[in-house]
Amino acid sequence: MKTKVGRPRRHGETRDTAEALKKSALDLLSDSGYRNVTIKDIGRDAGVTTAMIYYHFRNKDELLRATIEYAIEIALTHFHDISENVEHPGAVIHAWLNMHVELQPEIGKVLKLIHDYRHSDVQTDRIDEVVDRFYGTEKTIITGSILRGREMGIFSDNGDDPAALSNLISVFLDGAVMRKSIIEDYEIRVSVAVFERMLWRTLGFSGQFD
Repeated sequence: MKTKVGRPRRHGETRDTAEALKKSALDLLSDSGYRNVTIKDIGRDAGVTTAMIYYHFRNKDELLRATIEYAIEIALTHFHDISENVEHPGAVIHAWLNMHVELQPEIGKVLKLIHDYRHSDVQTDRIDEVVDRFYGTEKTIITGSILRGREMGIFSDNGDDPAALSNLISVFLDGAVMRKSIIEDYEIRVSVAVFERMLWRTLGFSGQFD
C-alpha cells in the first residue's frame, strides 16, 4: 500500500511541520501583510513544500487563523506559567503588564497581523472568535483582579468602573507594544513601569505585593 504523498509519517513530525508553518506565517504576514504573502512564500521560508502546506491547512485563511491562535496561545501560556501560583490581585495585573514587555516581539507581530486582517476582505467568524477570546481573557483577568482587590481591601473603590479601567489598560498595552515595533529604541519596559505606578495610584494601592 502506497503512502499518501506529502503525508507526515509520525505525529511529532506533523506537529513540528505545522508549528514551523505558523512561525513562518507569523513573521512573513506581520512584516509584509496578508495580501502580499503567498502560500509558496510561507512554505519556502519554513522549508516545506506547497503540497505539505495544504495537507495541514486548506487555504491561506485557515493558516492565518491558526497563526493568530498560535501567537495568542504563546502569550496566554506564558502568562499562565508566570502567574499560576500568584494570588495577590496586584501581582496578577503586574504579571499581565510585564508579559507584554517580555513577549513584545511576538505580541507586536500578532497585533499587526490582526490589524491587517481587520482591514482585509477575508474576515471569518473563526478568526474573529480567536481575537475576541484573547481580549475577552484580558478583560476577565484585569476586571476580576480589580474587583477581587477591592473586596480584599487592597484596592480602594473610587467609583471607577473596573471594565473601563480594563479597557484603558488594554489600549495602553496595545499602543506600547506597537510603538516598540515601530520605534526600536522606545523603552517599553520604562513606559509600562510608569503606567503601572499611575494605575496603582488610581487604585489607591501601595504597589507592594507582600
